[in-house]
Amino acid sequence: MVFGEAWLGAASALMTLAILILSEIIPKTIGAKYWRALAPRLPALLGLLMTSLKPFIWLSKMITRRIAAGEDDTDIRGEISALAEIGRDQQALDEDERRIIQNVLRFHEIKVSGVMTPRTVCKFISPEMTVPEFREQVRKSPFSRYPVIDEEGEALGYLHRSDLISLPDDADLMQHLRTIKRVKGNTNIEYLFSDMLRERQHIAIVYDELGTWLGIVTLEDILETLLGTEIMDETDNVSNLRRYAKQRWSRRLRKMGS
Repeated sequence: MVFGEAWLGAASALMTLAILILSEIIPKTIGAKYWRALAPRLPALLGLLMTSLKPFIWLSKMITRRIAAGEDDTDIRGEISALAEIGRDQQALDEDERRIIQNVLRFHEIKVSGVMTPRTVCKFISPEMTVPEFREQVRKSPFSRYPVIDEEGEALGYLHRSDLISLPDDADLMQHLRTIKRVKGNTNIEYLFSDMLRERQHIAIVYDELGTWLGIVTLEDILETLLGTEIMDETDNVSNLRRYAKQRWSRRLRKMGS
C-alpha cells in the first residue's frame, strides 16, 4: 500500500464530509434562501437533467435486473398479512377479519388432506343397501349427501337425502346415483374450491396416490378453512370430525394396550 490505513480512514472521512456539504447542506441552504429567484428557472433545468440522465438510468436498471434475475424482493402476501396484524392491533380490524384475511393469503398452501373428513368418521352406504335401510340411516344422521362406496373402496357416486321423497321401498338405489367428484389428497384447496364451484359440486371423494380412499371433502370444509371457524347447524353434534376421528383412534389404542 502506498498510503497507510490512517490515510484510508482520513480519505473516507473527507469524502463523507464533502458529500454532506456539497450535496446536502449547500443545496438546501441555497434553496431555502433563494427559492423565489430559482423557482422559475428550475423546471427547464430539471427537464434537461432528466432527459440527459435517461440512458444512465436505463443502463442501471438493466444491470440490476441481470444481477437480481429470478429474485423477487416484494413479498406482497407477507406485507398484507403484516398490515392485517397492524389493523387488528390498532382496532381498525377485529380478530375475525384479521383471521379471514390471513386464511385467504395462505389458501393456496393448504392441501385437501388437511381439511377433509377422515373415512373413519364418514357416513357412506354400500351398493347393496335397500331404500328402507337408506331411509333408516338418513333418519339417524344429519348429513344430506351419502357417498356410495363398494367393497374395494371405489366411489360409485352419491345419494342425496331428498331422493328418498320420491323413491318407493322396492326401488334400486343404484339407478338414482349422482356423479361424485374425485380428488387427490395433495391437491390444494384453492384449485378444488374453484373447480367445485364451476362444476356445481358440493362433495368430493379424496384418494391417495395408490387409489385408496381417505375421506371426503365438502364445500363446507373449505369455507370453514377460509373463515377459521366451524359452521354448525341445529343437527350437528360434533363440531370437528377430524378431531373426533383422532379421539376415536386414541381411545381404540388405549383399549388395545389395556
